[in-house]
Amino acid sequence: MLEFRFSWDGYATDLMYLATGTGSVSGVTAPRYVKGIPNKTIIGTDGAISQAPCKTKGGNYFTLTLQLPQINPTDQTHRKDIEKFMRAYFPATVETLGCKRE
Repeated sequence: MLEFRFSWDGYATDLMYLATGTGSVSGVTAPRYVKGIPNKTIIGTDGAISQAPCKTKGGNYFTLTLQLPQINPTDQTHRKDIEKFMRAYFPATVETLGCKRE
């Protein structure tokens, strides 16, 4: 099961803060920033968070959180699959939103 959360904010959010915070809305275990994705992205053992500039009525930044609650947080074997998924899914999602750069 994949759980997604979408949000728009007026300002860029600290993804590491979201990933490691005490709330359940965007927690990701063992997050690491990933290079090579056009926008800010962190990948963890059980999810990911990506953010891109996206000027809409909802705000200036779009953030997507992916969580996989069925994965054991200590299981490192899914990290590459999560990264591969986010490399394809997040840019496609941003494109469908018709985001405008500021």
